[in-house]
Amino acid sequence: MKISKTLILIILMSLAATIMHDANANLSDQIHIYKYTPIPNDLTVEIKSPLEAYPNQTIKVNVTIKALVSLTINNVAIELYTFNDSSFGDAIYIEKENPVPLLSGESWNGTSNVTISEQASNVVYGKLILEWKEKGTEESTVYKREPTFIMAFLRNPELERLRNEVPELEKENTELKGNVTDLNNTLTEILNNLTEVTNRYEGELGNTRSVITILAITTVFFVATTIYAVVRKPKQYW
Repeated sequence: MKISKTLILIILMSLAATIMHDANANLSDQIHIYKYTPIPNDLTVEIKSPLEAYPNQTIKVNVTIKALVSLTINNVAIELYTFNDSSFGDAIYIEKENPVPLLSGESWNGTSNVTISEQASNVVYGKLILEWKEKGTEESTVYKREPTFIMAFLRNPELERLRNEVPELEKENTELKGNVTDLNNTLTEILNNLTEVTNRYEGELGNTRSVITILAITTVFFVATTIYAVVRKPKQYW
């Protein structure tokens, strides 16, 4: 039963390891780049972040904005969400109290450290909060966009730990198979020896029984003969 459970565990972890290996081959050590050009085409936004991360890890998220016309950026922030659409934090780059003016062709760049929630799983989504207005327009002409994008894929440390244990489990399974084979061979040898001993002693026991039978018959015959001789002895008369 223990060997069967070990084999099932190895099969399941091997399957998981294969899936994770295929994913990691394409995702490891890469940077995720999200590009966004809102309408009207006043600017472009490029967001760079690690393509993979772990829960409770702090990563750097870089935002670059290039002005295509002269404008003022009123607000830039990224709200963070995990797989079940629950928010766990945000990163603020430009606050409304400190707007950034840009001439056509100029760029602005900012980096923020983001700590991923320990409870986050699978994927981290970002909601870009972007607000700006063109120069020369009225104060009421303010554009606001809130696109959502995938920021990073989350790795599972527990699954990776199990994947790293697969070779050791495979080694242990091989050793268990070897031990079972050795035990079976030993048991077979013991049974063969037992059969040989049983056959030998059964033969000797049979011979002993024959001798005992002969002795018994001889003894009975001797006793009977003696009794007969005593009985048949002629009487003496005085």
